[in-house]
Amino acid sequence: MSVEVLILFVYYLIKTSREKNIPEKAFMNAPTSPDAKSAFETDVELQDMGSSSSTNADMNGLRFTGYRTDPVGTIASITVIATSFIWMILLAVLVLDYYAVFSGFNFRDESDLLFNDHELLSTVFILSWHFVLVWFLGLKSIQEKSESYFGRRVPITEATMVQVEKKVLDAVAIANMGVIADWVRATESRIRKAFKMEHSVTMVPVHVTSNGRRYIEFECVRYVYDERAGRFQPFSFSVGPTFADLHNQSGGLSTGDAHLRTELVGPNVIAFPADTFYTAMVKEFTGIFYIYQMMCLWTWYYYAYYYMGVVLTLVIISSGLSKVQVFLTSQRRVLSMANFSGSVRVLRNGTWAVLSTADLVPGDVIEITASAHVLPVDAVLVDGGAVCDESSLTGEALPVVKFPVKNDAGMTYRRDESTKSNSLYAGCFVLEAQSSQRGKPVLAIVTATGAVTSKGRLVKDILFPSKVSFVFQEHLKVVFPMLIVWGVVMLVLSMVLLGTTGADAWFYGMFTISQVLSPLLPAVLVIGQSVASERLSKKGILCVDLDRITLSGKVKVYCFDKTGTLTKEGLNFLGVQHALASGGEPKFGPVLNEFTSFPTPLRMAMLTCHSVTMVGDNPVGNFVDVEMFRATEGRLGRSGEGEAALAGVPDLAMVYPTTNNDGELQILKRFEFVHSNAYMTVLIRDPTDGKMYAYLKGSFEKIRDICDPASLPPDAEKTARFHASEGCYVLAFARKEIPAGITVPEAAALARSTLEKGGIKFTGLCLFRNELKPDTADALEELRDGGCRVVMITGDNIDTGVFVAKRCGMIRSNEFGEVLVFMGDLDPNDRTQVVWKNTEDGSTISQSSLLSLLAAARIGNYRPTELAVTGKAFNVLLANGSMRNLLFDTRVFARMSPDDKVMCVRLHMEKAITAMCGDGGNDAGALKAAHSGIALSEAESSVVAHFSSRNRSVFSCVELLREARCALDISFASYKYLIMYGEILAFLGLIQYYFNVNMSQAMWILIDGSTVPLSWALTQAVPAKRLARTRPTARLLGPETVISVVGMIVINIIFGIVAITMLYGERTSNGNWFHCGEFDGQYYDIRRWWELADNFEGEVTGILIVFQIVHAAAVFGIGKVYRSGFFRNWAFMATYGAIMALLSVLTLSNPNALTCAFHINCGTPDAIDRLNKASGTNYATSFFGQPSVYYSFSGHNIMPMQFRLRLWGLAMGNLLVLVAFQWGVVLNFGRAFAKKRWPQTRLLYKP
Repeated sequence: MSVEVLILFVYYLIKTSREKNIPEKAFMNAPTSPDAKSAFETDVELQDMGSSSSTNADMNGLRFTGYRTDPVGTIASITVIATSFIWMILLAVLVLDYYAVFSGFNFRDESDLLFNDHELLSTVFILSWHFVLVWFLGLKSIQEKSESYFGRRVPITEATMVQVEKKVLDAVAIANMGVIADWVRATESRIRKAFKMEHSVTMVPVHVTSNGRRYIEFECVRYVYDERAGRFQPFSFSVGPTFADLHNQSGGLSTGDAHLRTELVGPNVIAFPADTFYTAMVKEFTGIFYIYQMMCLWTWYYYAYYYMGVVLTLVIISSGLSKVQVFLTSQRRVLSMANFSGSVRVLRNGTWAVLSTADLVPGDVIEITASAHVLPVDAVLVDGGAVCDESSLTGEALPVVKFPVKNDAGMTYRRDESTKSNSLYAGCFVLEAQSSQRGKPVLAIVTATGAVTSKGRLVKDILFPSKVSFVFQEHLKVVFPMLIVWGVVMLVLSMVLLGTTGADAWFYGMFTISQVLSPLLPAVLVIGQSVASERLSKKGILCVDLDRITLSGKVKVYCFDKTGTLTKEGLNFLGVQHALASGGEPKFGPVLNEFTSFPTPLRMAMLTCHSVTMVGDNPVGNFVDVEMFRATEGRLGRSGEGEAALAGVPDLAMVYPTTNNDGELQILKRFEFVHSNAYMTVLIRDPTDGKMYAYLKGSFEKIRDICDPASLPPDAEKTARFHASEGCYVLAFARKEIPAGITVPEAAALARSTLEKGGIKFTGLCLFRNELKPDTADALEELRDGGCRVVMITGDNIDTGVFVAKRCGMIRSNEFGEVLVFMGDLDPNDRTQVVWKNTEDGSTISQSSLLSLLAAARIGNYRPTELAVTGKAFNVLLANGSMRNLLFDTRVFARMSPDDKVMCVRLHMEKAITAMCGDGGNDAGALKAAHSGIALSEAESSVVAHFSSRNRSVFSCVELLREARCALDISFASYKYLIMYGEILAFLGLIQYYFNVNMSQAMWILIDGSTVPLSWALTQAVPAKRLARTRPTARLLGPETVISVVGMIVINIIFGIVAITMLYGERTSNGNWFHCGEFDGQYYDIRRWWELADNFEGEVTGILIVFQIVHAAAVFGIGKVYRSGFFRNWAFMATYGAIMALLSVLTLSNPNALTCAFHINCGTPDAIDRLNKASGTNYATSFFGQPSVYYSFSGHNIMPMQFRLRLWGLAMGNLLVLVAFQWGVVLNFGRAFAKKRWPQTRLLYKP
C-alpha cells in the first residue's frame, strides 16, 4: 500500500507542476458576456431558459472543465486497479491459508503456517482487512472525480474530455418529517458545503464533427463549443416566429444550412449512452453498503463460517443482479420508446429528397403522409391538414384534427397549448394527410428534434427524475451510523467478557457488529416494495419507481382530474336551448333534445361549426365535436361529390344533412379552436339562397363577451350556470350574417379578426353531459374513509366541477348540516380581487366573513363549508398569500391550466404527502410533480407518472394505497425483525462470551438460514381488505418503533437470564445433573469456536437464541390494520411452523442423528452409555451421525426430559409475553395512552 501511495503522490506532484502555469479560468467555460456575439448569431440563438423546452436551465448550475487523457495518469489509474485486485488476492490467500490450503495446517499444529503461526496469520489478516476497508472507502469517496484526477487538466480549447459539474439540488422535501429528518437534511447540506460536494461530477468525451466543430453531450443535450463566446453551450434555431414567417420558410433549407444545424443541435435522436451490463454492475456493486457487506463476508470466510458466507454471498449477488436486470430492462424500454429510425421526404435545395429521420433538423420542410410509424419530430403544419392519433402521448382515445397555420403576420407561433391544433408532436401517428389541393403534398416545418421534442422531454424526465426525500430514508441515515457505533460498543464488551484483547477477540467482535447491522438489511427493506410491485402489476398497475410504493403508503391528499378520471371518457349530447328573438327582448326557449326539432340556425351550427373530418366512414376530431356531429346524423364530404368546387375556395368542405329536408351546406373556411380565445369560427354558405354566415362556438363566457349584448337573453348567464351546476358541459353558439355584397372569394379571404368582430348574434346553448364512472363514488368514499383528503383539479367549468364533486361524494354533508359551497372567481371590476359567491342563493361574502365561517365549520359550530376556485382566482389568492390558508378548505380547483395543476399539487405537497390521479394528458406535469402520481392510461406520456393503470377505474388508487400501506408496514416489520435479530445475538452472545461458550456451526447456519426465508415470508402478507383511517408509521426512530424494539430486547434479556438461572438451579435439584464449572472454555482454543458448543451453557442459550429470533419474526408479523392478519399469511405460517417444529424436536428429543447434527442433546457412545447406567435412562448409544469426540468433560450435553420441557415452556412463555407486549402495549392500549399523554401536532384536514 505504501508503494501505491508513493506512486499517487509522485503523480500528484507531476500533475500539479503541469497545471500551475495555466490560468484557472482557461480550464473552464468562459462566462457569457451580455455583449458577446455568437459566431452563429445570424441563425442560432442560445437555448431560451424560460421556454418549455426540455433544456430549461441546462446552463444553470453547470460548470465545464477541460481535461485530456494523460499517459502518466493512465499508468497511475492502472496501478490503483491492480492494487485493488492485489488486496482481494491477499485476503483470499490469508483465508485459504487458514484452511491449510497451502501448508497443511490442522488447527492443532501451528508450526507449518505460511505466516509462521496462527496468531501472526490472524494479525496479518486483521491489518490487511483494515487497509482494504480504508482503501475501498477512499476509492468510493473520490469515485466521481477519479477520471479527472487521472486526467490532465488543460484549457477548454484543448480538451478531449470535459468534466461537467452540476449543482446537486436538495431532494423535494416531504412535509412534517419531524425534527430528526430536518436535522439530517440540514447536516447533509452543511457537510456537502464543507467538503465542497455541492456538485455532481460527470466526465464526458469531446466529439468533433466532420467540419472540426467540437461538442459534448450531457443528459441528452448537445453543447457545442462557440469559439467567439469561449464556451460550450446548447443552441436552438428560430422557426417562425409569426405565421407569415412560417409560410415564408416553407421553401425548405439548403444542404449547407441543414449541415450547420446538424452540427449544432445534433442528429434527430435522443443521445443517451445506454448502460451495458458491465457499467450497470459497476454502478450497483460499488455502493457504500456493498463495501460493508464485502468486509463482513471476508471475516465470515476467514473464521470458519464460510457455509453461511457462501449463502449470503449468493443472496447478495443475486439480489444485486436482479436489480441490475430490472434497471437495464427499464432503461431499454424507455430508449426503445425514445427513438425511431425510418425515412421521410424532405425539401432540400428546393427539391424533394428521401432522407433518414435521423438527418432531420429544425427548419426542415417535410411531407406529412399517413403512416404506421410514429412521427419522429415536432412540426407545424403550413399547407394541408392531418388527422393524428395522439393517444400514446395524451391518452386521448379519439383522433385529433390538425390544421395549417394561416398566412397571418399578426399571429405568433408558440409551442404551447395556444397552437396545439396546428402542431404535430413526435410520437403521434398520422392517420390521414389532407391535402389543400389535389396532388399537392401536405407540408410541415420541423420545430424540434431529439431531446427537445415533446417525446424527448418525456424521455428525459424519465431518465433524469427529481429526487424526493422521505422520512423513512432520512431516518435510515441516522439508524445505520447508530447501529455501527452500537456494534463497536458491543465489540469492546465482547473483548472484555472474553478476557482477551488478541486477534480472536477482534473476530468475535466483528461477528457481533455484522449481527447488529445485518448485511441483509438493505435487501430486506425493499422486499416489501418488490412484492407489492408484483401484486400491483397483476392488477394492471405498473410501477416505474419502487421507492414511491412506500412513499404512497403515507399519502394524505389525493388530487383528481375530472374528465376521463372521475367521469367517463367523452361526453353525451344532451340537447340545445335556443334564444328566441321574435318581438321584444330575447329569451330562452325550452331545452330541446331531438335534432329534428331544433331551429334552423342551431341545426346549421351543429352541422358546420366543428373540426370534424372523415377517415373512411368514421368522423374524427375533438370528442365534443364528434359527439355533436353524430347527433345531427349528417354526412361530411368534400366538394365535388355533389357540386363543382367554388373558385377561390381551396378549403371547401361539404355537409349533407339527412333530416328536415335540409339542403347541403358549404364550409368555406375554418378557424380552429384556440385555447386563448376558447372558441372556434367557421365561414359557411347555404347554396339554396346563397347567403353566407360566420358561426362561432365556444365557452359561454367567451361567446357572451363578443356577442351583441342586445341578442343575449337577460338571464343568459344564470341559465348557463344553472346547466353547469347540474353537471352539463355548456357550449354557446353565435352567428354573424355576411353582407350580401361580398362575393364568396372575398368572404373566404376575410381575416379571422374581421369575421369575429361586430354583428355577432347569440344563438343558443349546446348541452352535453359528462357521466360519472359507475364506481367513482364508491372509490372516493373508501379513500375518504381511509383518511385521505380528496380534491378535484380540473380544466372544466367551476359549476360543473362542483356538481360532479357533489355527485361523487367529494363534497358532502355531515351531521352538522347540509354542505355549503362558496365559489371564488375574479372580481370583474377589479382583477386583483376575488369575489366569493354562495352557490345556494348567489349572494356574495367578504373574505374576512368567509374565514370566520370556515373557522366555525372546522370545529363543528357551523354547517360544513367547502370552497371552489377558478384558475384565475387561484393565482390571485396565491399571489396575495391567502391560498395556503384556504388550501385545505378548497375542494374544487376549476379552469386550471396544466401549469396551474402543477402549482396546485406542489402547494398541497408543502402541507402533506400528496398523490395525483389523471389520464396522463394535460395533467402529465402534475402527475410527475406529485409525491405519488398514477395515470389511468397506457399512453406513453403516462410513463412520467410513477404508476400507470390499464384499468381506468378510480379503484386503482384504492388498490395502490392498500398495497403501499401494506408494503410500508411490512418494510417496518422486516426492519424491526433484523434489528431484533442482531440485538438478540448481541446480548445473549455477551452471556455466552461470559461463560466462554458458543453455538455449533449447524445452529449458526439454522439462525442465519432461517432469517432469509422468514424475512421473505413476512412480505407475503396481503393488504387489508379496506383502507384504515390511519397510515402506518414511517419514522424508524419514532416512539412506536423504538418502544417496540427496545421493549422486546428487555423482555428477551430477562428470559435469557431466567434460562441461565434455571440451568444453574439444577446444581442442587433433579439429581444434580448440572455441575457448575464442568466446562471451562479457557482450556479450549477459541479459534475452534464450534467446540465451545458441546456444553450445557452453550446449548441452553443457543436454543433460547434461536427461539427468540424466530419469535421476533412472528411478533412483528402481528397486525391486521394494514395487512390481512397474521393467520392469513400462509407463506409465513408454513415457514414459521416448519422452523418451530424443528426447534421443538431439537429441544425435546432424545439423542438421535438430527440432534447430534446440531450438537444438542448428544454425546459420544461411551458417555451416553455411562449416563444410561447412572440415571436409568435408555438413550440410544449408537446411531448414524453420532460423534466420536465431544468437547466436554462429561462427553455429552444431554438434558433431562423434565428440564427440556421446562426450557421449551420457557421459550413458549417468552413468545406469549412478546405477543402480549406487541399487541397490547405497542399496537393497542399503549399506543392509545401515548397519543393521549404525548399528543403530536398533526395537520388538521377534512377528508
